[in-house]
Amino acid sequence: MVKVKLEPGECSGIPVIKQEQELEEPWAKLVPLDSKHPVIEIRLNEMVICSETTFSSLSKQEWCKITKNPDSCSGKLQNLSPATVIVDGLCVEKEDTTIVKCGTHIITGPEKEGYLSYKFQLMAVPEIGQKLVKVPIDSEHAKCSICLHVWHDVVTAGPCCHNFCNGCFSEWLKRSQKENSIVRCPQCRADVHFVGRNYFLRSIEEGILACDLSLQRSNEELAILNGCASIQSNLVLRNGNLLSRKRPYSPGNEEIGRVELPCPQCGSRSGGFQCNQRTSHLQCHACRGMMPARTGISVPQHCNYSASKIIKFGAYTL
Repeated sequence: MVKVKLEPGECSGIPVIKQEQELEEPWAKLVPLDSKHPVIEIRLNEMVICSETTFSSLSKQEWCKITKNPDSCSGKLQNLSPATVIVDGLCVEKEDTTIVKCGTHIITGPEKEGYLSYKFQLMAVPEIGQKLVKVPIDSEHAKCSICLHVWHDVVTAGPCCHNFCNGCFSEWLKRSQKENSIVRCPQCRADVHFVGRNYFLRSIEEGILACDLSLQRSNEELAILNGCASIQSNLVLRNGNLLSRKRPYSPGNEEIGRVELPCPQCGSRSGGFQCNQRTSHLQCHACRGMMPARTGISVPQHCNYSASKIIKFGAYTL
């Protein structure tokens, strides 16, 4: 639907209809969760949405108005229907407004049953002063080989550099450590020496999901994955061998050689704990030292090689 404005003519005083020009490309879309219904492209900075609102609708009706915000990163939805509209679980009454962002879930009525649901999808807008570089990426190359979905909170295993969902690999790691002392990559079966979160690939993961909403998983699935995820920092896996690390870092000495300094709790019992063949390890960012990754620990552990500094690292005080 096109919004019109009436302005007086310069000479005759006869009202002239001025029509807002449509944009060449839509700045946003309403993507129906039911693929039987068409995608609604929003090409005006202020547009009244006219469509079916229920599965049994025989005609279209005006049910909301969406206005583009100045930041180009969100919009404002105003409910024009007599019934309540639900936006991300929030009830929006007639004439009320609310902010919608990319991924916002909109139900065209007061309840999910019987009413159409849409996802608000914001098109990518280049930032001022920056060039937008488009790189084609096949989503098949961004999928976890364990669950076969696009990564969620992606982690990278090394040295093979294969990538997985944090929750998926955490469960694989837990089962592998129970069964044997060596953790193997789920994809290539190479020995895994370390694993950590990959923030660069996470931005690619988010970009793919923003462009194709059909690849997104439900909130329930993501909650399960997040509950399984145990990799919060870089983990170094012992795999039965002693670990080497650098000496404590000294800003005045850049020429630091490598020495054999295994985890203190690998060779002897310390603080009521001793590592075994299946223990995963954390690496201190200050001294590069290794220590066991122990979840649920209540007593702070101290790194002997950087005792003069207080650094929070997982369950340890370094």
